[in-house]
Amino acid sequence: MKILESMLKNLIEVPKDVFEITNQKIIEVESFDQINTSTDLVIGHVLTCVDHPNSDHLHITTVDIGTKIEQIVCGADNVAQGQYVIVAQVGSVLPLDFKIKATKIRGVESHGMICSLKELGIEDKYIPEAFKDGIYYFDQPQEVGKPALDVLSLNGFVMELALTPNRGDLLSHLGFAYDLASMCGLKVNLPAPKVVETKTKNPIEVHIETYGCGRYYARHLSNIQIKESPWWLKSALIASDIKPINNVVDISNYVLLEYGTPLHMFDALKVQTNHIIVRDAHPKEKVVTLDDESRTLEESDVVITNGKEVIAVAGVMGLSNTMIDEHTTEVIIEAAYFDPKRIQKTSKRLGLRSDSSLRFERGIDDERVLLGLERATELMILFADAKVSQGISEASRYEVNNPTITISKDYINFALGTEIKEVELQSYFKALNYDVKVVDQSYQITAPSYRKDILIDADILEEIARIHGLNLIPLHAVDKPLLGKLSFKQKRIRALRHALADIGLNEIISYSLLKTDEVKRYHNLGEAVSVLMPLSEDMKTLRQSLINGLLETVKYNQSRQIESVSIFEVGHVFAKDKEITHLGIALSGPWHELPWKKEVITPDFYVMKGIVDRLFQTIGASFSYQTTSDIKSYHPYRQAHILYQNQVIGTIAELHPQEVKRLGIKPTVVLELSLEKLIDDQKELIYQGISKYPSISRDLAIVVGEEVPAGELIDMIKQTAKKQLVDLEVFDVYQGSHIETGKKSIAFSLVFNDTEKTLGSEDVDALMKKITNRLAFSYQAAIRS
Repeated sequence: MKILESMLKNLIEVPKDVFEITNQKIIEVESFDQINTSTDLVIGHVLTCVDHPNSDHLHITTVDIGTKIEQIVCGADNVAQGQYVIVAQVGSVLPLDFKIKATKIRGVESHGMICSLKELGIEDKYIPEAFKDGIYYFDQPQEVGKPALDVLSLNGFVMELALTPNRGDLLSHLGFAYDLASMCGLKVNLPAPKVVETKTKNPIEVHIETYGCGRYYARHLSNIQIKESPWWLKSALIASDIKPINNVVDISNYVLLEYGTPLHMFDALKVQTNHIIVRDAHPKEKVVTLDDESRTLEESDVVITNGKEVIAVAGVMGLSNTMIDEHTTEVIIEAAYFDPKRIQKTSKRLGLRSDSSLRFERGIDDERVLLGLERATELMILFADAKVSQGISEASRYEVNNPTITISKDYINFALGTEIKEVELQSYFKALNYDVKVVDQSYQITAPSYRKDILIDADILEEIARIHGLNLIPLHAVDKPLLGKLSFKQKRIRALRHALADIGLNEIISYSLLKTDEVKRYHNLGEAVSVLMPLSEDMKTLRQSLINGLLETVKYNQSRQIESVSIFEVGHVFAKDKEITHLGIALSGPWHELPWKKEVITPDFYVMKGIVDRLFQTIGASFSYQTTSDIKSYHPYRQAHILYQNQVIGTIAELHPQEVKRLGIKPTVVLELSLEKLIDDQKELIYQGISKYPSISRDLAIVVGEEVPAGELIDMIKQTAKKQLVDLEVFDVYQGSHIETGKKSIAFSLVFNDTEKTLGSEDVDALMKKITNRLAFSYQAAIRS
């Protein structure tokens, strides 16, 4: 928001140190400069204008600048005798540090320059067509010698505020004036608009059929004359980066800047009826907005209609079917309060962000709506020759009231560490225009209607701190600083991160928001949760899996010729009433290479399984695996549930070839598991002495059906050998010649030991016989010789 001194001084006496006050007590100032940095510009009257004898395009003029008459050589085609022009005197400095000097141009002395608007630093897009290729001259006589910047309303400062989302009240000069008055003990001058009505009754009838509109006012004006706005009004718009269009449109934009009240001007004859109906849009209702774009609406959008067709998208943009043009003679002025959330949603979805929608989104002062309407009506009478029909058509659906906040009398001093006396505190409340009631030992405070951000006691505390002066709040050292430390859960997660990084994986942090139809592609946690106001449809719903982000990172890197991608993420996944910490890993492309041996380790299901088993072995957690084909995006025969304490906590899988093709990446193996039980389970460490007796190793190769999981065989072997089996590994799986079709050979390495005695061969043979008998009975296993 840009605050112009020329507009602000109409509302309040502007302090000389307004920049410092704003920065210290109101809000951060992003920039502060003069609207126009030109110096010594005056109004001049062209007395004579003749052609230059030595040029076919130059003119020699004599110009009265008040204190003297100067001879100036001018090259503009449109310069003529009798004009009132802008003169840069000798010694003047124009924008970009261009200094005016006395000179000779083709043998003729020239003392000064007659200026164009472009030479004053005004952008081409703001310059009227008649003056784009020449000097600027006034259409009415002006006081000769008067400072030209004053006449053009280009004098004074322009201060740009770095607004925060909660300070919607500062999106107008009046709102800023109120806050400046509070901080400086000044008074805001707000004269009542002067509106003279005719005896013709306002024909417009207004009806509200939606809770998206709180109140709606409409004025009817006739005898409208479309013409250019006065230069002071255009200057204010240009300084605020708004292009002047015509007097009617410019007036609505000016009131927006002045009072913060968004208005809309309808061509009354194009509306075709005397009915204004505010309703919700119909599903898939189509409209053509002022930018000539066709747009499809939703039920959440609020529209203005004439009872038959839509004539505006409420709070966002008007439509081409009722736009103001050079033939407009009757106008309906709309002033309304629309639901901020509805306007924000419509604006974002349609990609239409306007000055009006911004103010509606931040929350306008609903009590100032009528004031803005009357101010615009006053200006329409003055600059559009409008005749105002009698009465204001209005409708109201609900009122917007600020909450009443109760604080104890000692709350402010206790929280700020100050000793503000009650009389002084009461004066602060009055300066802030608060409605205050004293009840026992507390204050009941209601902020003025233009302060929509004062909602809780902390907001009041902040306001008192501002007006009292942040520099006056004492600083106190903390007597007993608390020593921070990591919780057990934090330590365990940090250890997991370090362990994964130590084996060569890179940690990523991916977005928590996804497309709605992508959320359950890799994991279904429950009912999906979507944000109400998404930045885009691609970032609308909270993720239920970390795999989405991991695979997007794989795709991003491999599309940039980085083939080997080994990454992990520790983050939260979400569903309704759920927020769970997950670990996700993705391996794609070569993992480890030994170029001198021409060896490459390509990650697969078993590499990933080895990583996770080893990773959690350090915290005493062991997993079992159960084959599954639940997730369609994974390979149907290379995915398994991860079980911990007989409960499924995650999945390990290779991507389905079709999923690999869809993403445009190399074959990838992924893992995702919940860390909730693992990081909260504080197991007591048990130390055990090393056995002093020798171990005996045996190998066992058996042939079983190819459908039998090795994990089930391992579990049965452990159950049978019990504590005397100290190590067990699978070292070979074979299918092929000498093995019956539908069968497979699995070879195990078993290590036996007893901590109390030396095991003999006969002891181990007995254990091996038990093992083979159970395997043969349960799985029809045959010992392979």
